[in-house]
Amino acid sequence: MTFTGPKPYAYQAPKQNRSTEPSLSTTELSDNHLKSANSSTDTVHSVIDSPAAIHQQSDIILRQAEGTDTEELLQVILDAYEPLRQLQIPFPAGYATLEMIQNNIAAHECYLLIKNGAIAATVTLDRDDQPRLKELSSLPFIRWFAVGPRFKGQGYGAQLLNWLEQEIIAGKHGQPGVMLATATRHPWLAPMYERRGYYTFYDENHNGEHIVFMAKLLDPEQELQSFIHTTTGGK
Repeated sequence: MTFTGPKPYAYQAPKQNRSTEPSLSTTELSDNHLKSANSSTDTVHSVIDSPAAIHQQSDIILRQAEGTDTEELLQVILDAYEPLRQLQIPFPAGYATLEMIQNNIAAHECYLLIKNGAIAATVTLDRDDQPRLKELSSLPFIRWFAVGPRFKGQGYGAQLLNWLEQEIIAGKHGQPGVMLATATRHPWLAPMYERRGYYTFYDENHNGEHIVFMAKLLDPEQELQSFIHTTTGGK
């Protein structure tokens, strides 16, 4: 998904307060969206580079997707994005095909939270070098976040995002923060990300949809403003 649009306005996020900076631990979310993963008693086994090396007794597995996950992952994403289709929000994930899922797994870092053998949640770290996104921020971009309907309200989405932010983006890639985009017409996505510590730094109209770009600082020793580009093509 390539973004086009007007020049961004000046970034005006609140001044970072070291003592109140959102923690990397799970943010408390509503039962209807994402519950705190800290309340979970599930056993977690994290697999980053070798999806096949799984502890068979783990209740929860966090790992990168592989080709054999394609069909199940497609169904999870389509089911999760049904509310967006009902709102006619034209996000590609809401209209994904088997080929799109295959390409997403092959070209990007698609991560899964698996509960008792079933995909409960997924999120993708975009690996495309999109000039439009680089104009907005130097931070990595995540997308296609989804929680299967039967797993919603149990904290699995929050747990996956926490792991992605801490272990993959900050740990594996050494990045100080992360950004994403969502539609303001969706009733709870933007507020949910705000509760997770994301700030809106830019908005634009894309394909007739009002889109907000949001960023989160993962390294409290850094300043978020340092990674936000306030003019097209500049920092």
